[in-house]
Amino acid sequence: MNRQQLTLLSIAGVFVILLVVRAFTGNGFGRIYVERGEAAFVKVEVPVLDAPDGNVESEGVRSMWVDASSDEAVDFAAAESPRAGWYSVKPVSPRVYFEATISDDALQAALSSPFESTIGSTDLGTALETWRLALLEKANAEAAVQAEPSVEINWKALHAAGFDRKTSITVTPGSDFKTSLGAIFDAAQAAGDSDADTTVVVADGRAIVTTTADDVVPAIGLSWPRTIGLWLAAIFTLAIFSFLYKDNPFYKIAESVVVGVSAAYWMVIGLWDMIVPNLLGQLFPGFVQGNLLPGLGTADPNWAYLVPAIFGALLLMRLAPKGQYLSLWTLAFIVGTTAALRMVAYIEGDFLSQIKATIEPLYQEVMNADGTVNGYSSFWASVRQITLLIGVLSCLTYFFFSVEHKGVVGKVARVGIWFLMITFGAAFGFTVMGRIALLAARFEFLFDDWLWLIDPTNQRSVAAAVGGLF
Repeated sequence: MNRQQLTLLSIAGVFVILLVVRAFTGNGFGRIYVERGEAAFVKVEVPVLDAPDGNVESEGVRSMWVDASSDEAVDFAAAESPRAGWYSVKPVSPRVYFEATISDDALQAALSSPFESTIGSTDLGTALETWRLALLEKANAEAAVQAEPSVEINWKALHAAGFDRKTSITVTPGSDFKTSLGAIFDAAQAAGDSDADTTVVVADGRAIVTTTADDVVPAIGLSWPRTIGLWLAAIFTLAIFSFLYKDNPFYKIAESVVVGVSAAYWMVIGLWDMIVPNLLGQLFPGFVQGNLLPGLGTADPNWAYLVPAIFGALLLMRLAPKGQYLSLWTLAFIVGTTAALRMVAYIEGDFLSQIKATIEPLYQEVMNADGTVNGYSSFWASVRQITLLIGVLSCLTYFFFSVEHKGVVGKVARVGIWFLMITFGAAFGFTVMGRIALLAARFEFLFDDWLWLIDPTNQRSVAAAVGGLF
């Protein structure tokens, strides 16, 4: 290893070490936060009046999976109805997480501060509302307008635990907000029948007054799988860029992984978007709905789909040691039908459209909304139509080789060359700009999503308050 290579390796090593240290310091960078929630479906028997043939399992009733919170679920779901549930995640901007963190810190500080109000003989609802407003005022002062904390009273859980909003209580709060809350509920328990403990849960920028039996889980948090995926994407991007230096093992590994993962990705997409719903869902609808796609409507099997199933099986014969010639039937069908469909599309989309645009009148009249002629727009529309006609005729003249390109014909052909060169140049420029746009998108990904050096969409405006930027 020569001195130049050793220097480059040292610089790269220091850069990697700084990235790793910075990534795990404070809130770091290159992290993806998500909001977790619950999704649930329930299978119900919905009455129908005029159900189409094939969709009725029994007379006047159709089985279907619906969202557990939908009107159909409320009206027709029973306790024994089959249910399917899972946790759903939705990516959120780091700003949402940072604001929730600031709000949580402000709420924790406010809960430890003195509660100066006094509560005389009143009902539990009024006492808790007084306590809530005072705590919210303290929390907003602690947050210093960097976030908006909220304080919620979980009356549904409190009512289930036996607390009555209208229970008359007399309490003298003291000390901080947590102690004051305990005093309020001690008085409520003495006046009522409840013996449940209460607590304050701080999560996602909210202070929730609830019972200990109610499980409040923070919904916003770091997603390690997505964060690891982000880092892998950044590392592979840098590995591809390393080819600008020279061909190296990092580039070859990244290239192979991209090709393999892309093939696997499109195979999975084809399976679940094409084969399962469009083939298996037509041949075995009941099995697919019950085991693979609950949202798929049930119907009678459509045996006509055996034809594409047979063609697909024949195509797989290319993998067999013998009988590879059977796949030629499927390949011939694919090539023939694709060529025919493309030919029709090109004739209708390019050839006929070009003829139609060429035979339009040279004078194009553009009307205003009130029915009068817009002279300015009509002039430029006419210029465009005349230019189109000249371009088509001159290009056709250039490709007309039965007459020698001399004199008037040669001059018209030269005009056609100019039109062709302008068209080819514009097409090439469009292609180059497309590649430059892809390069810019990669740089934006590295500096925005990964390194957090820029913030064009204002997704991390409060990150500096918690050490999220360099």
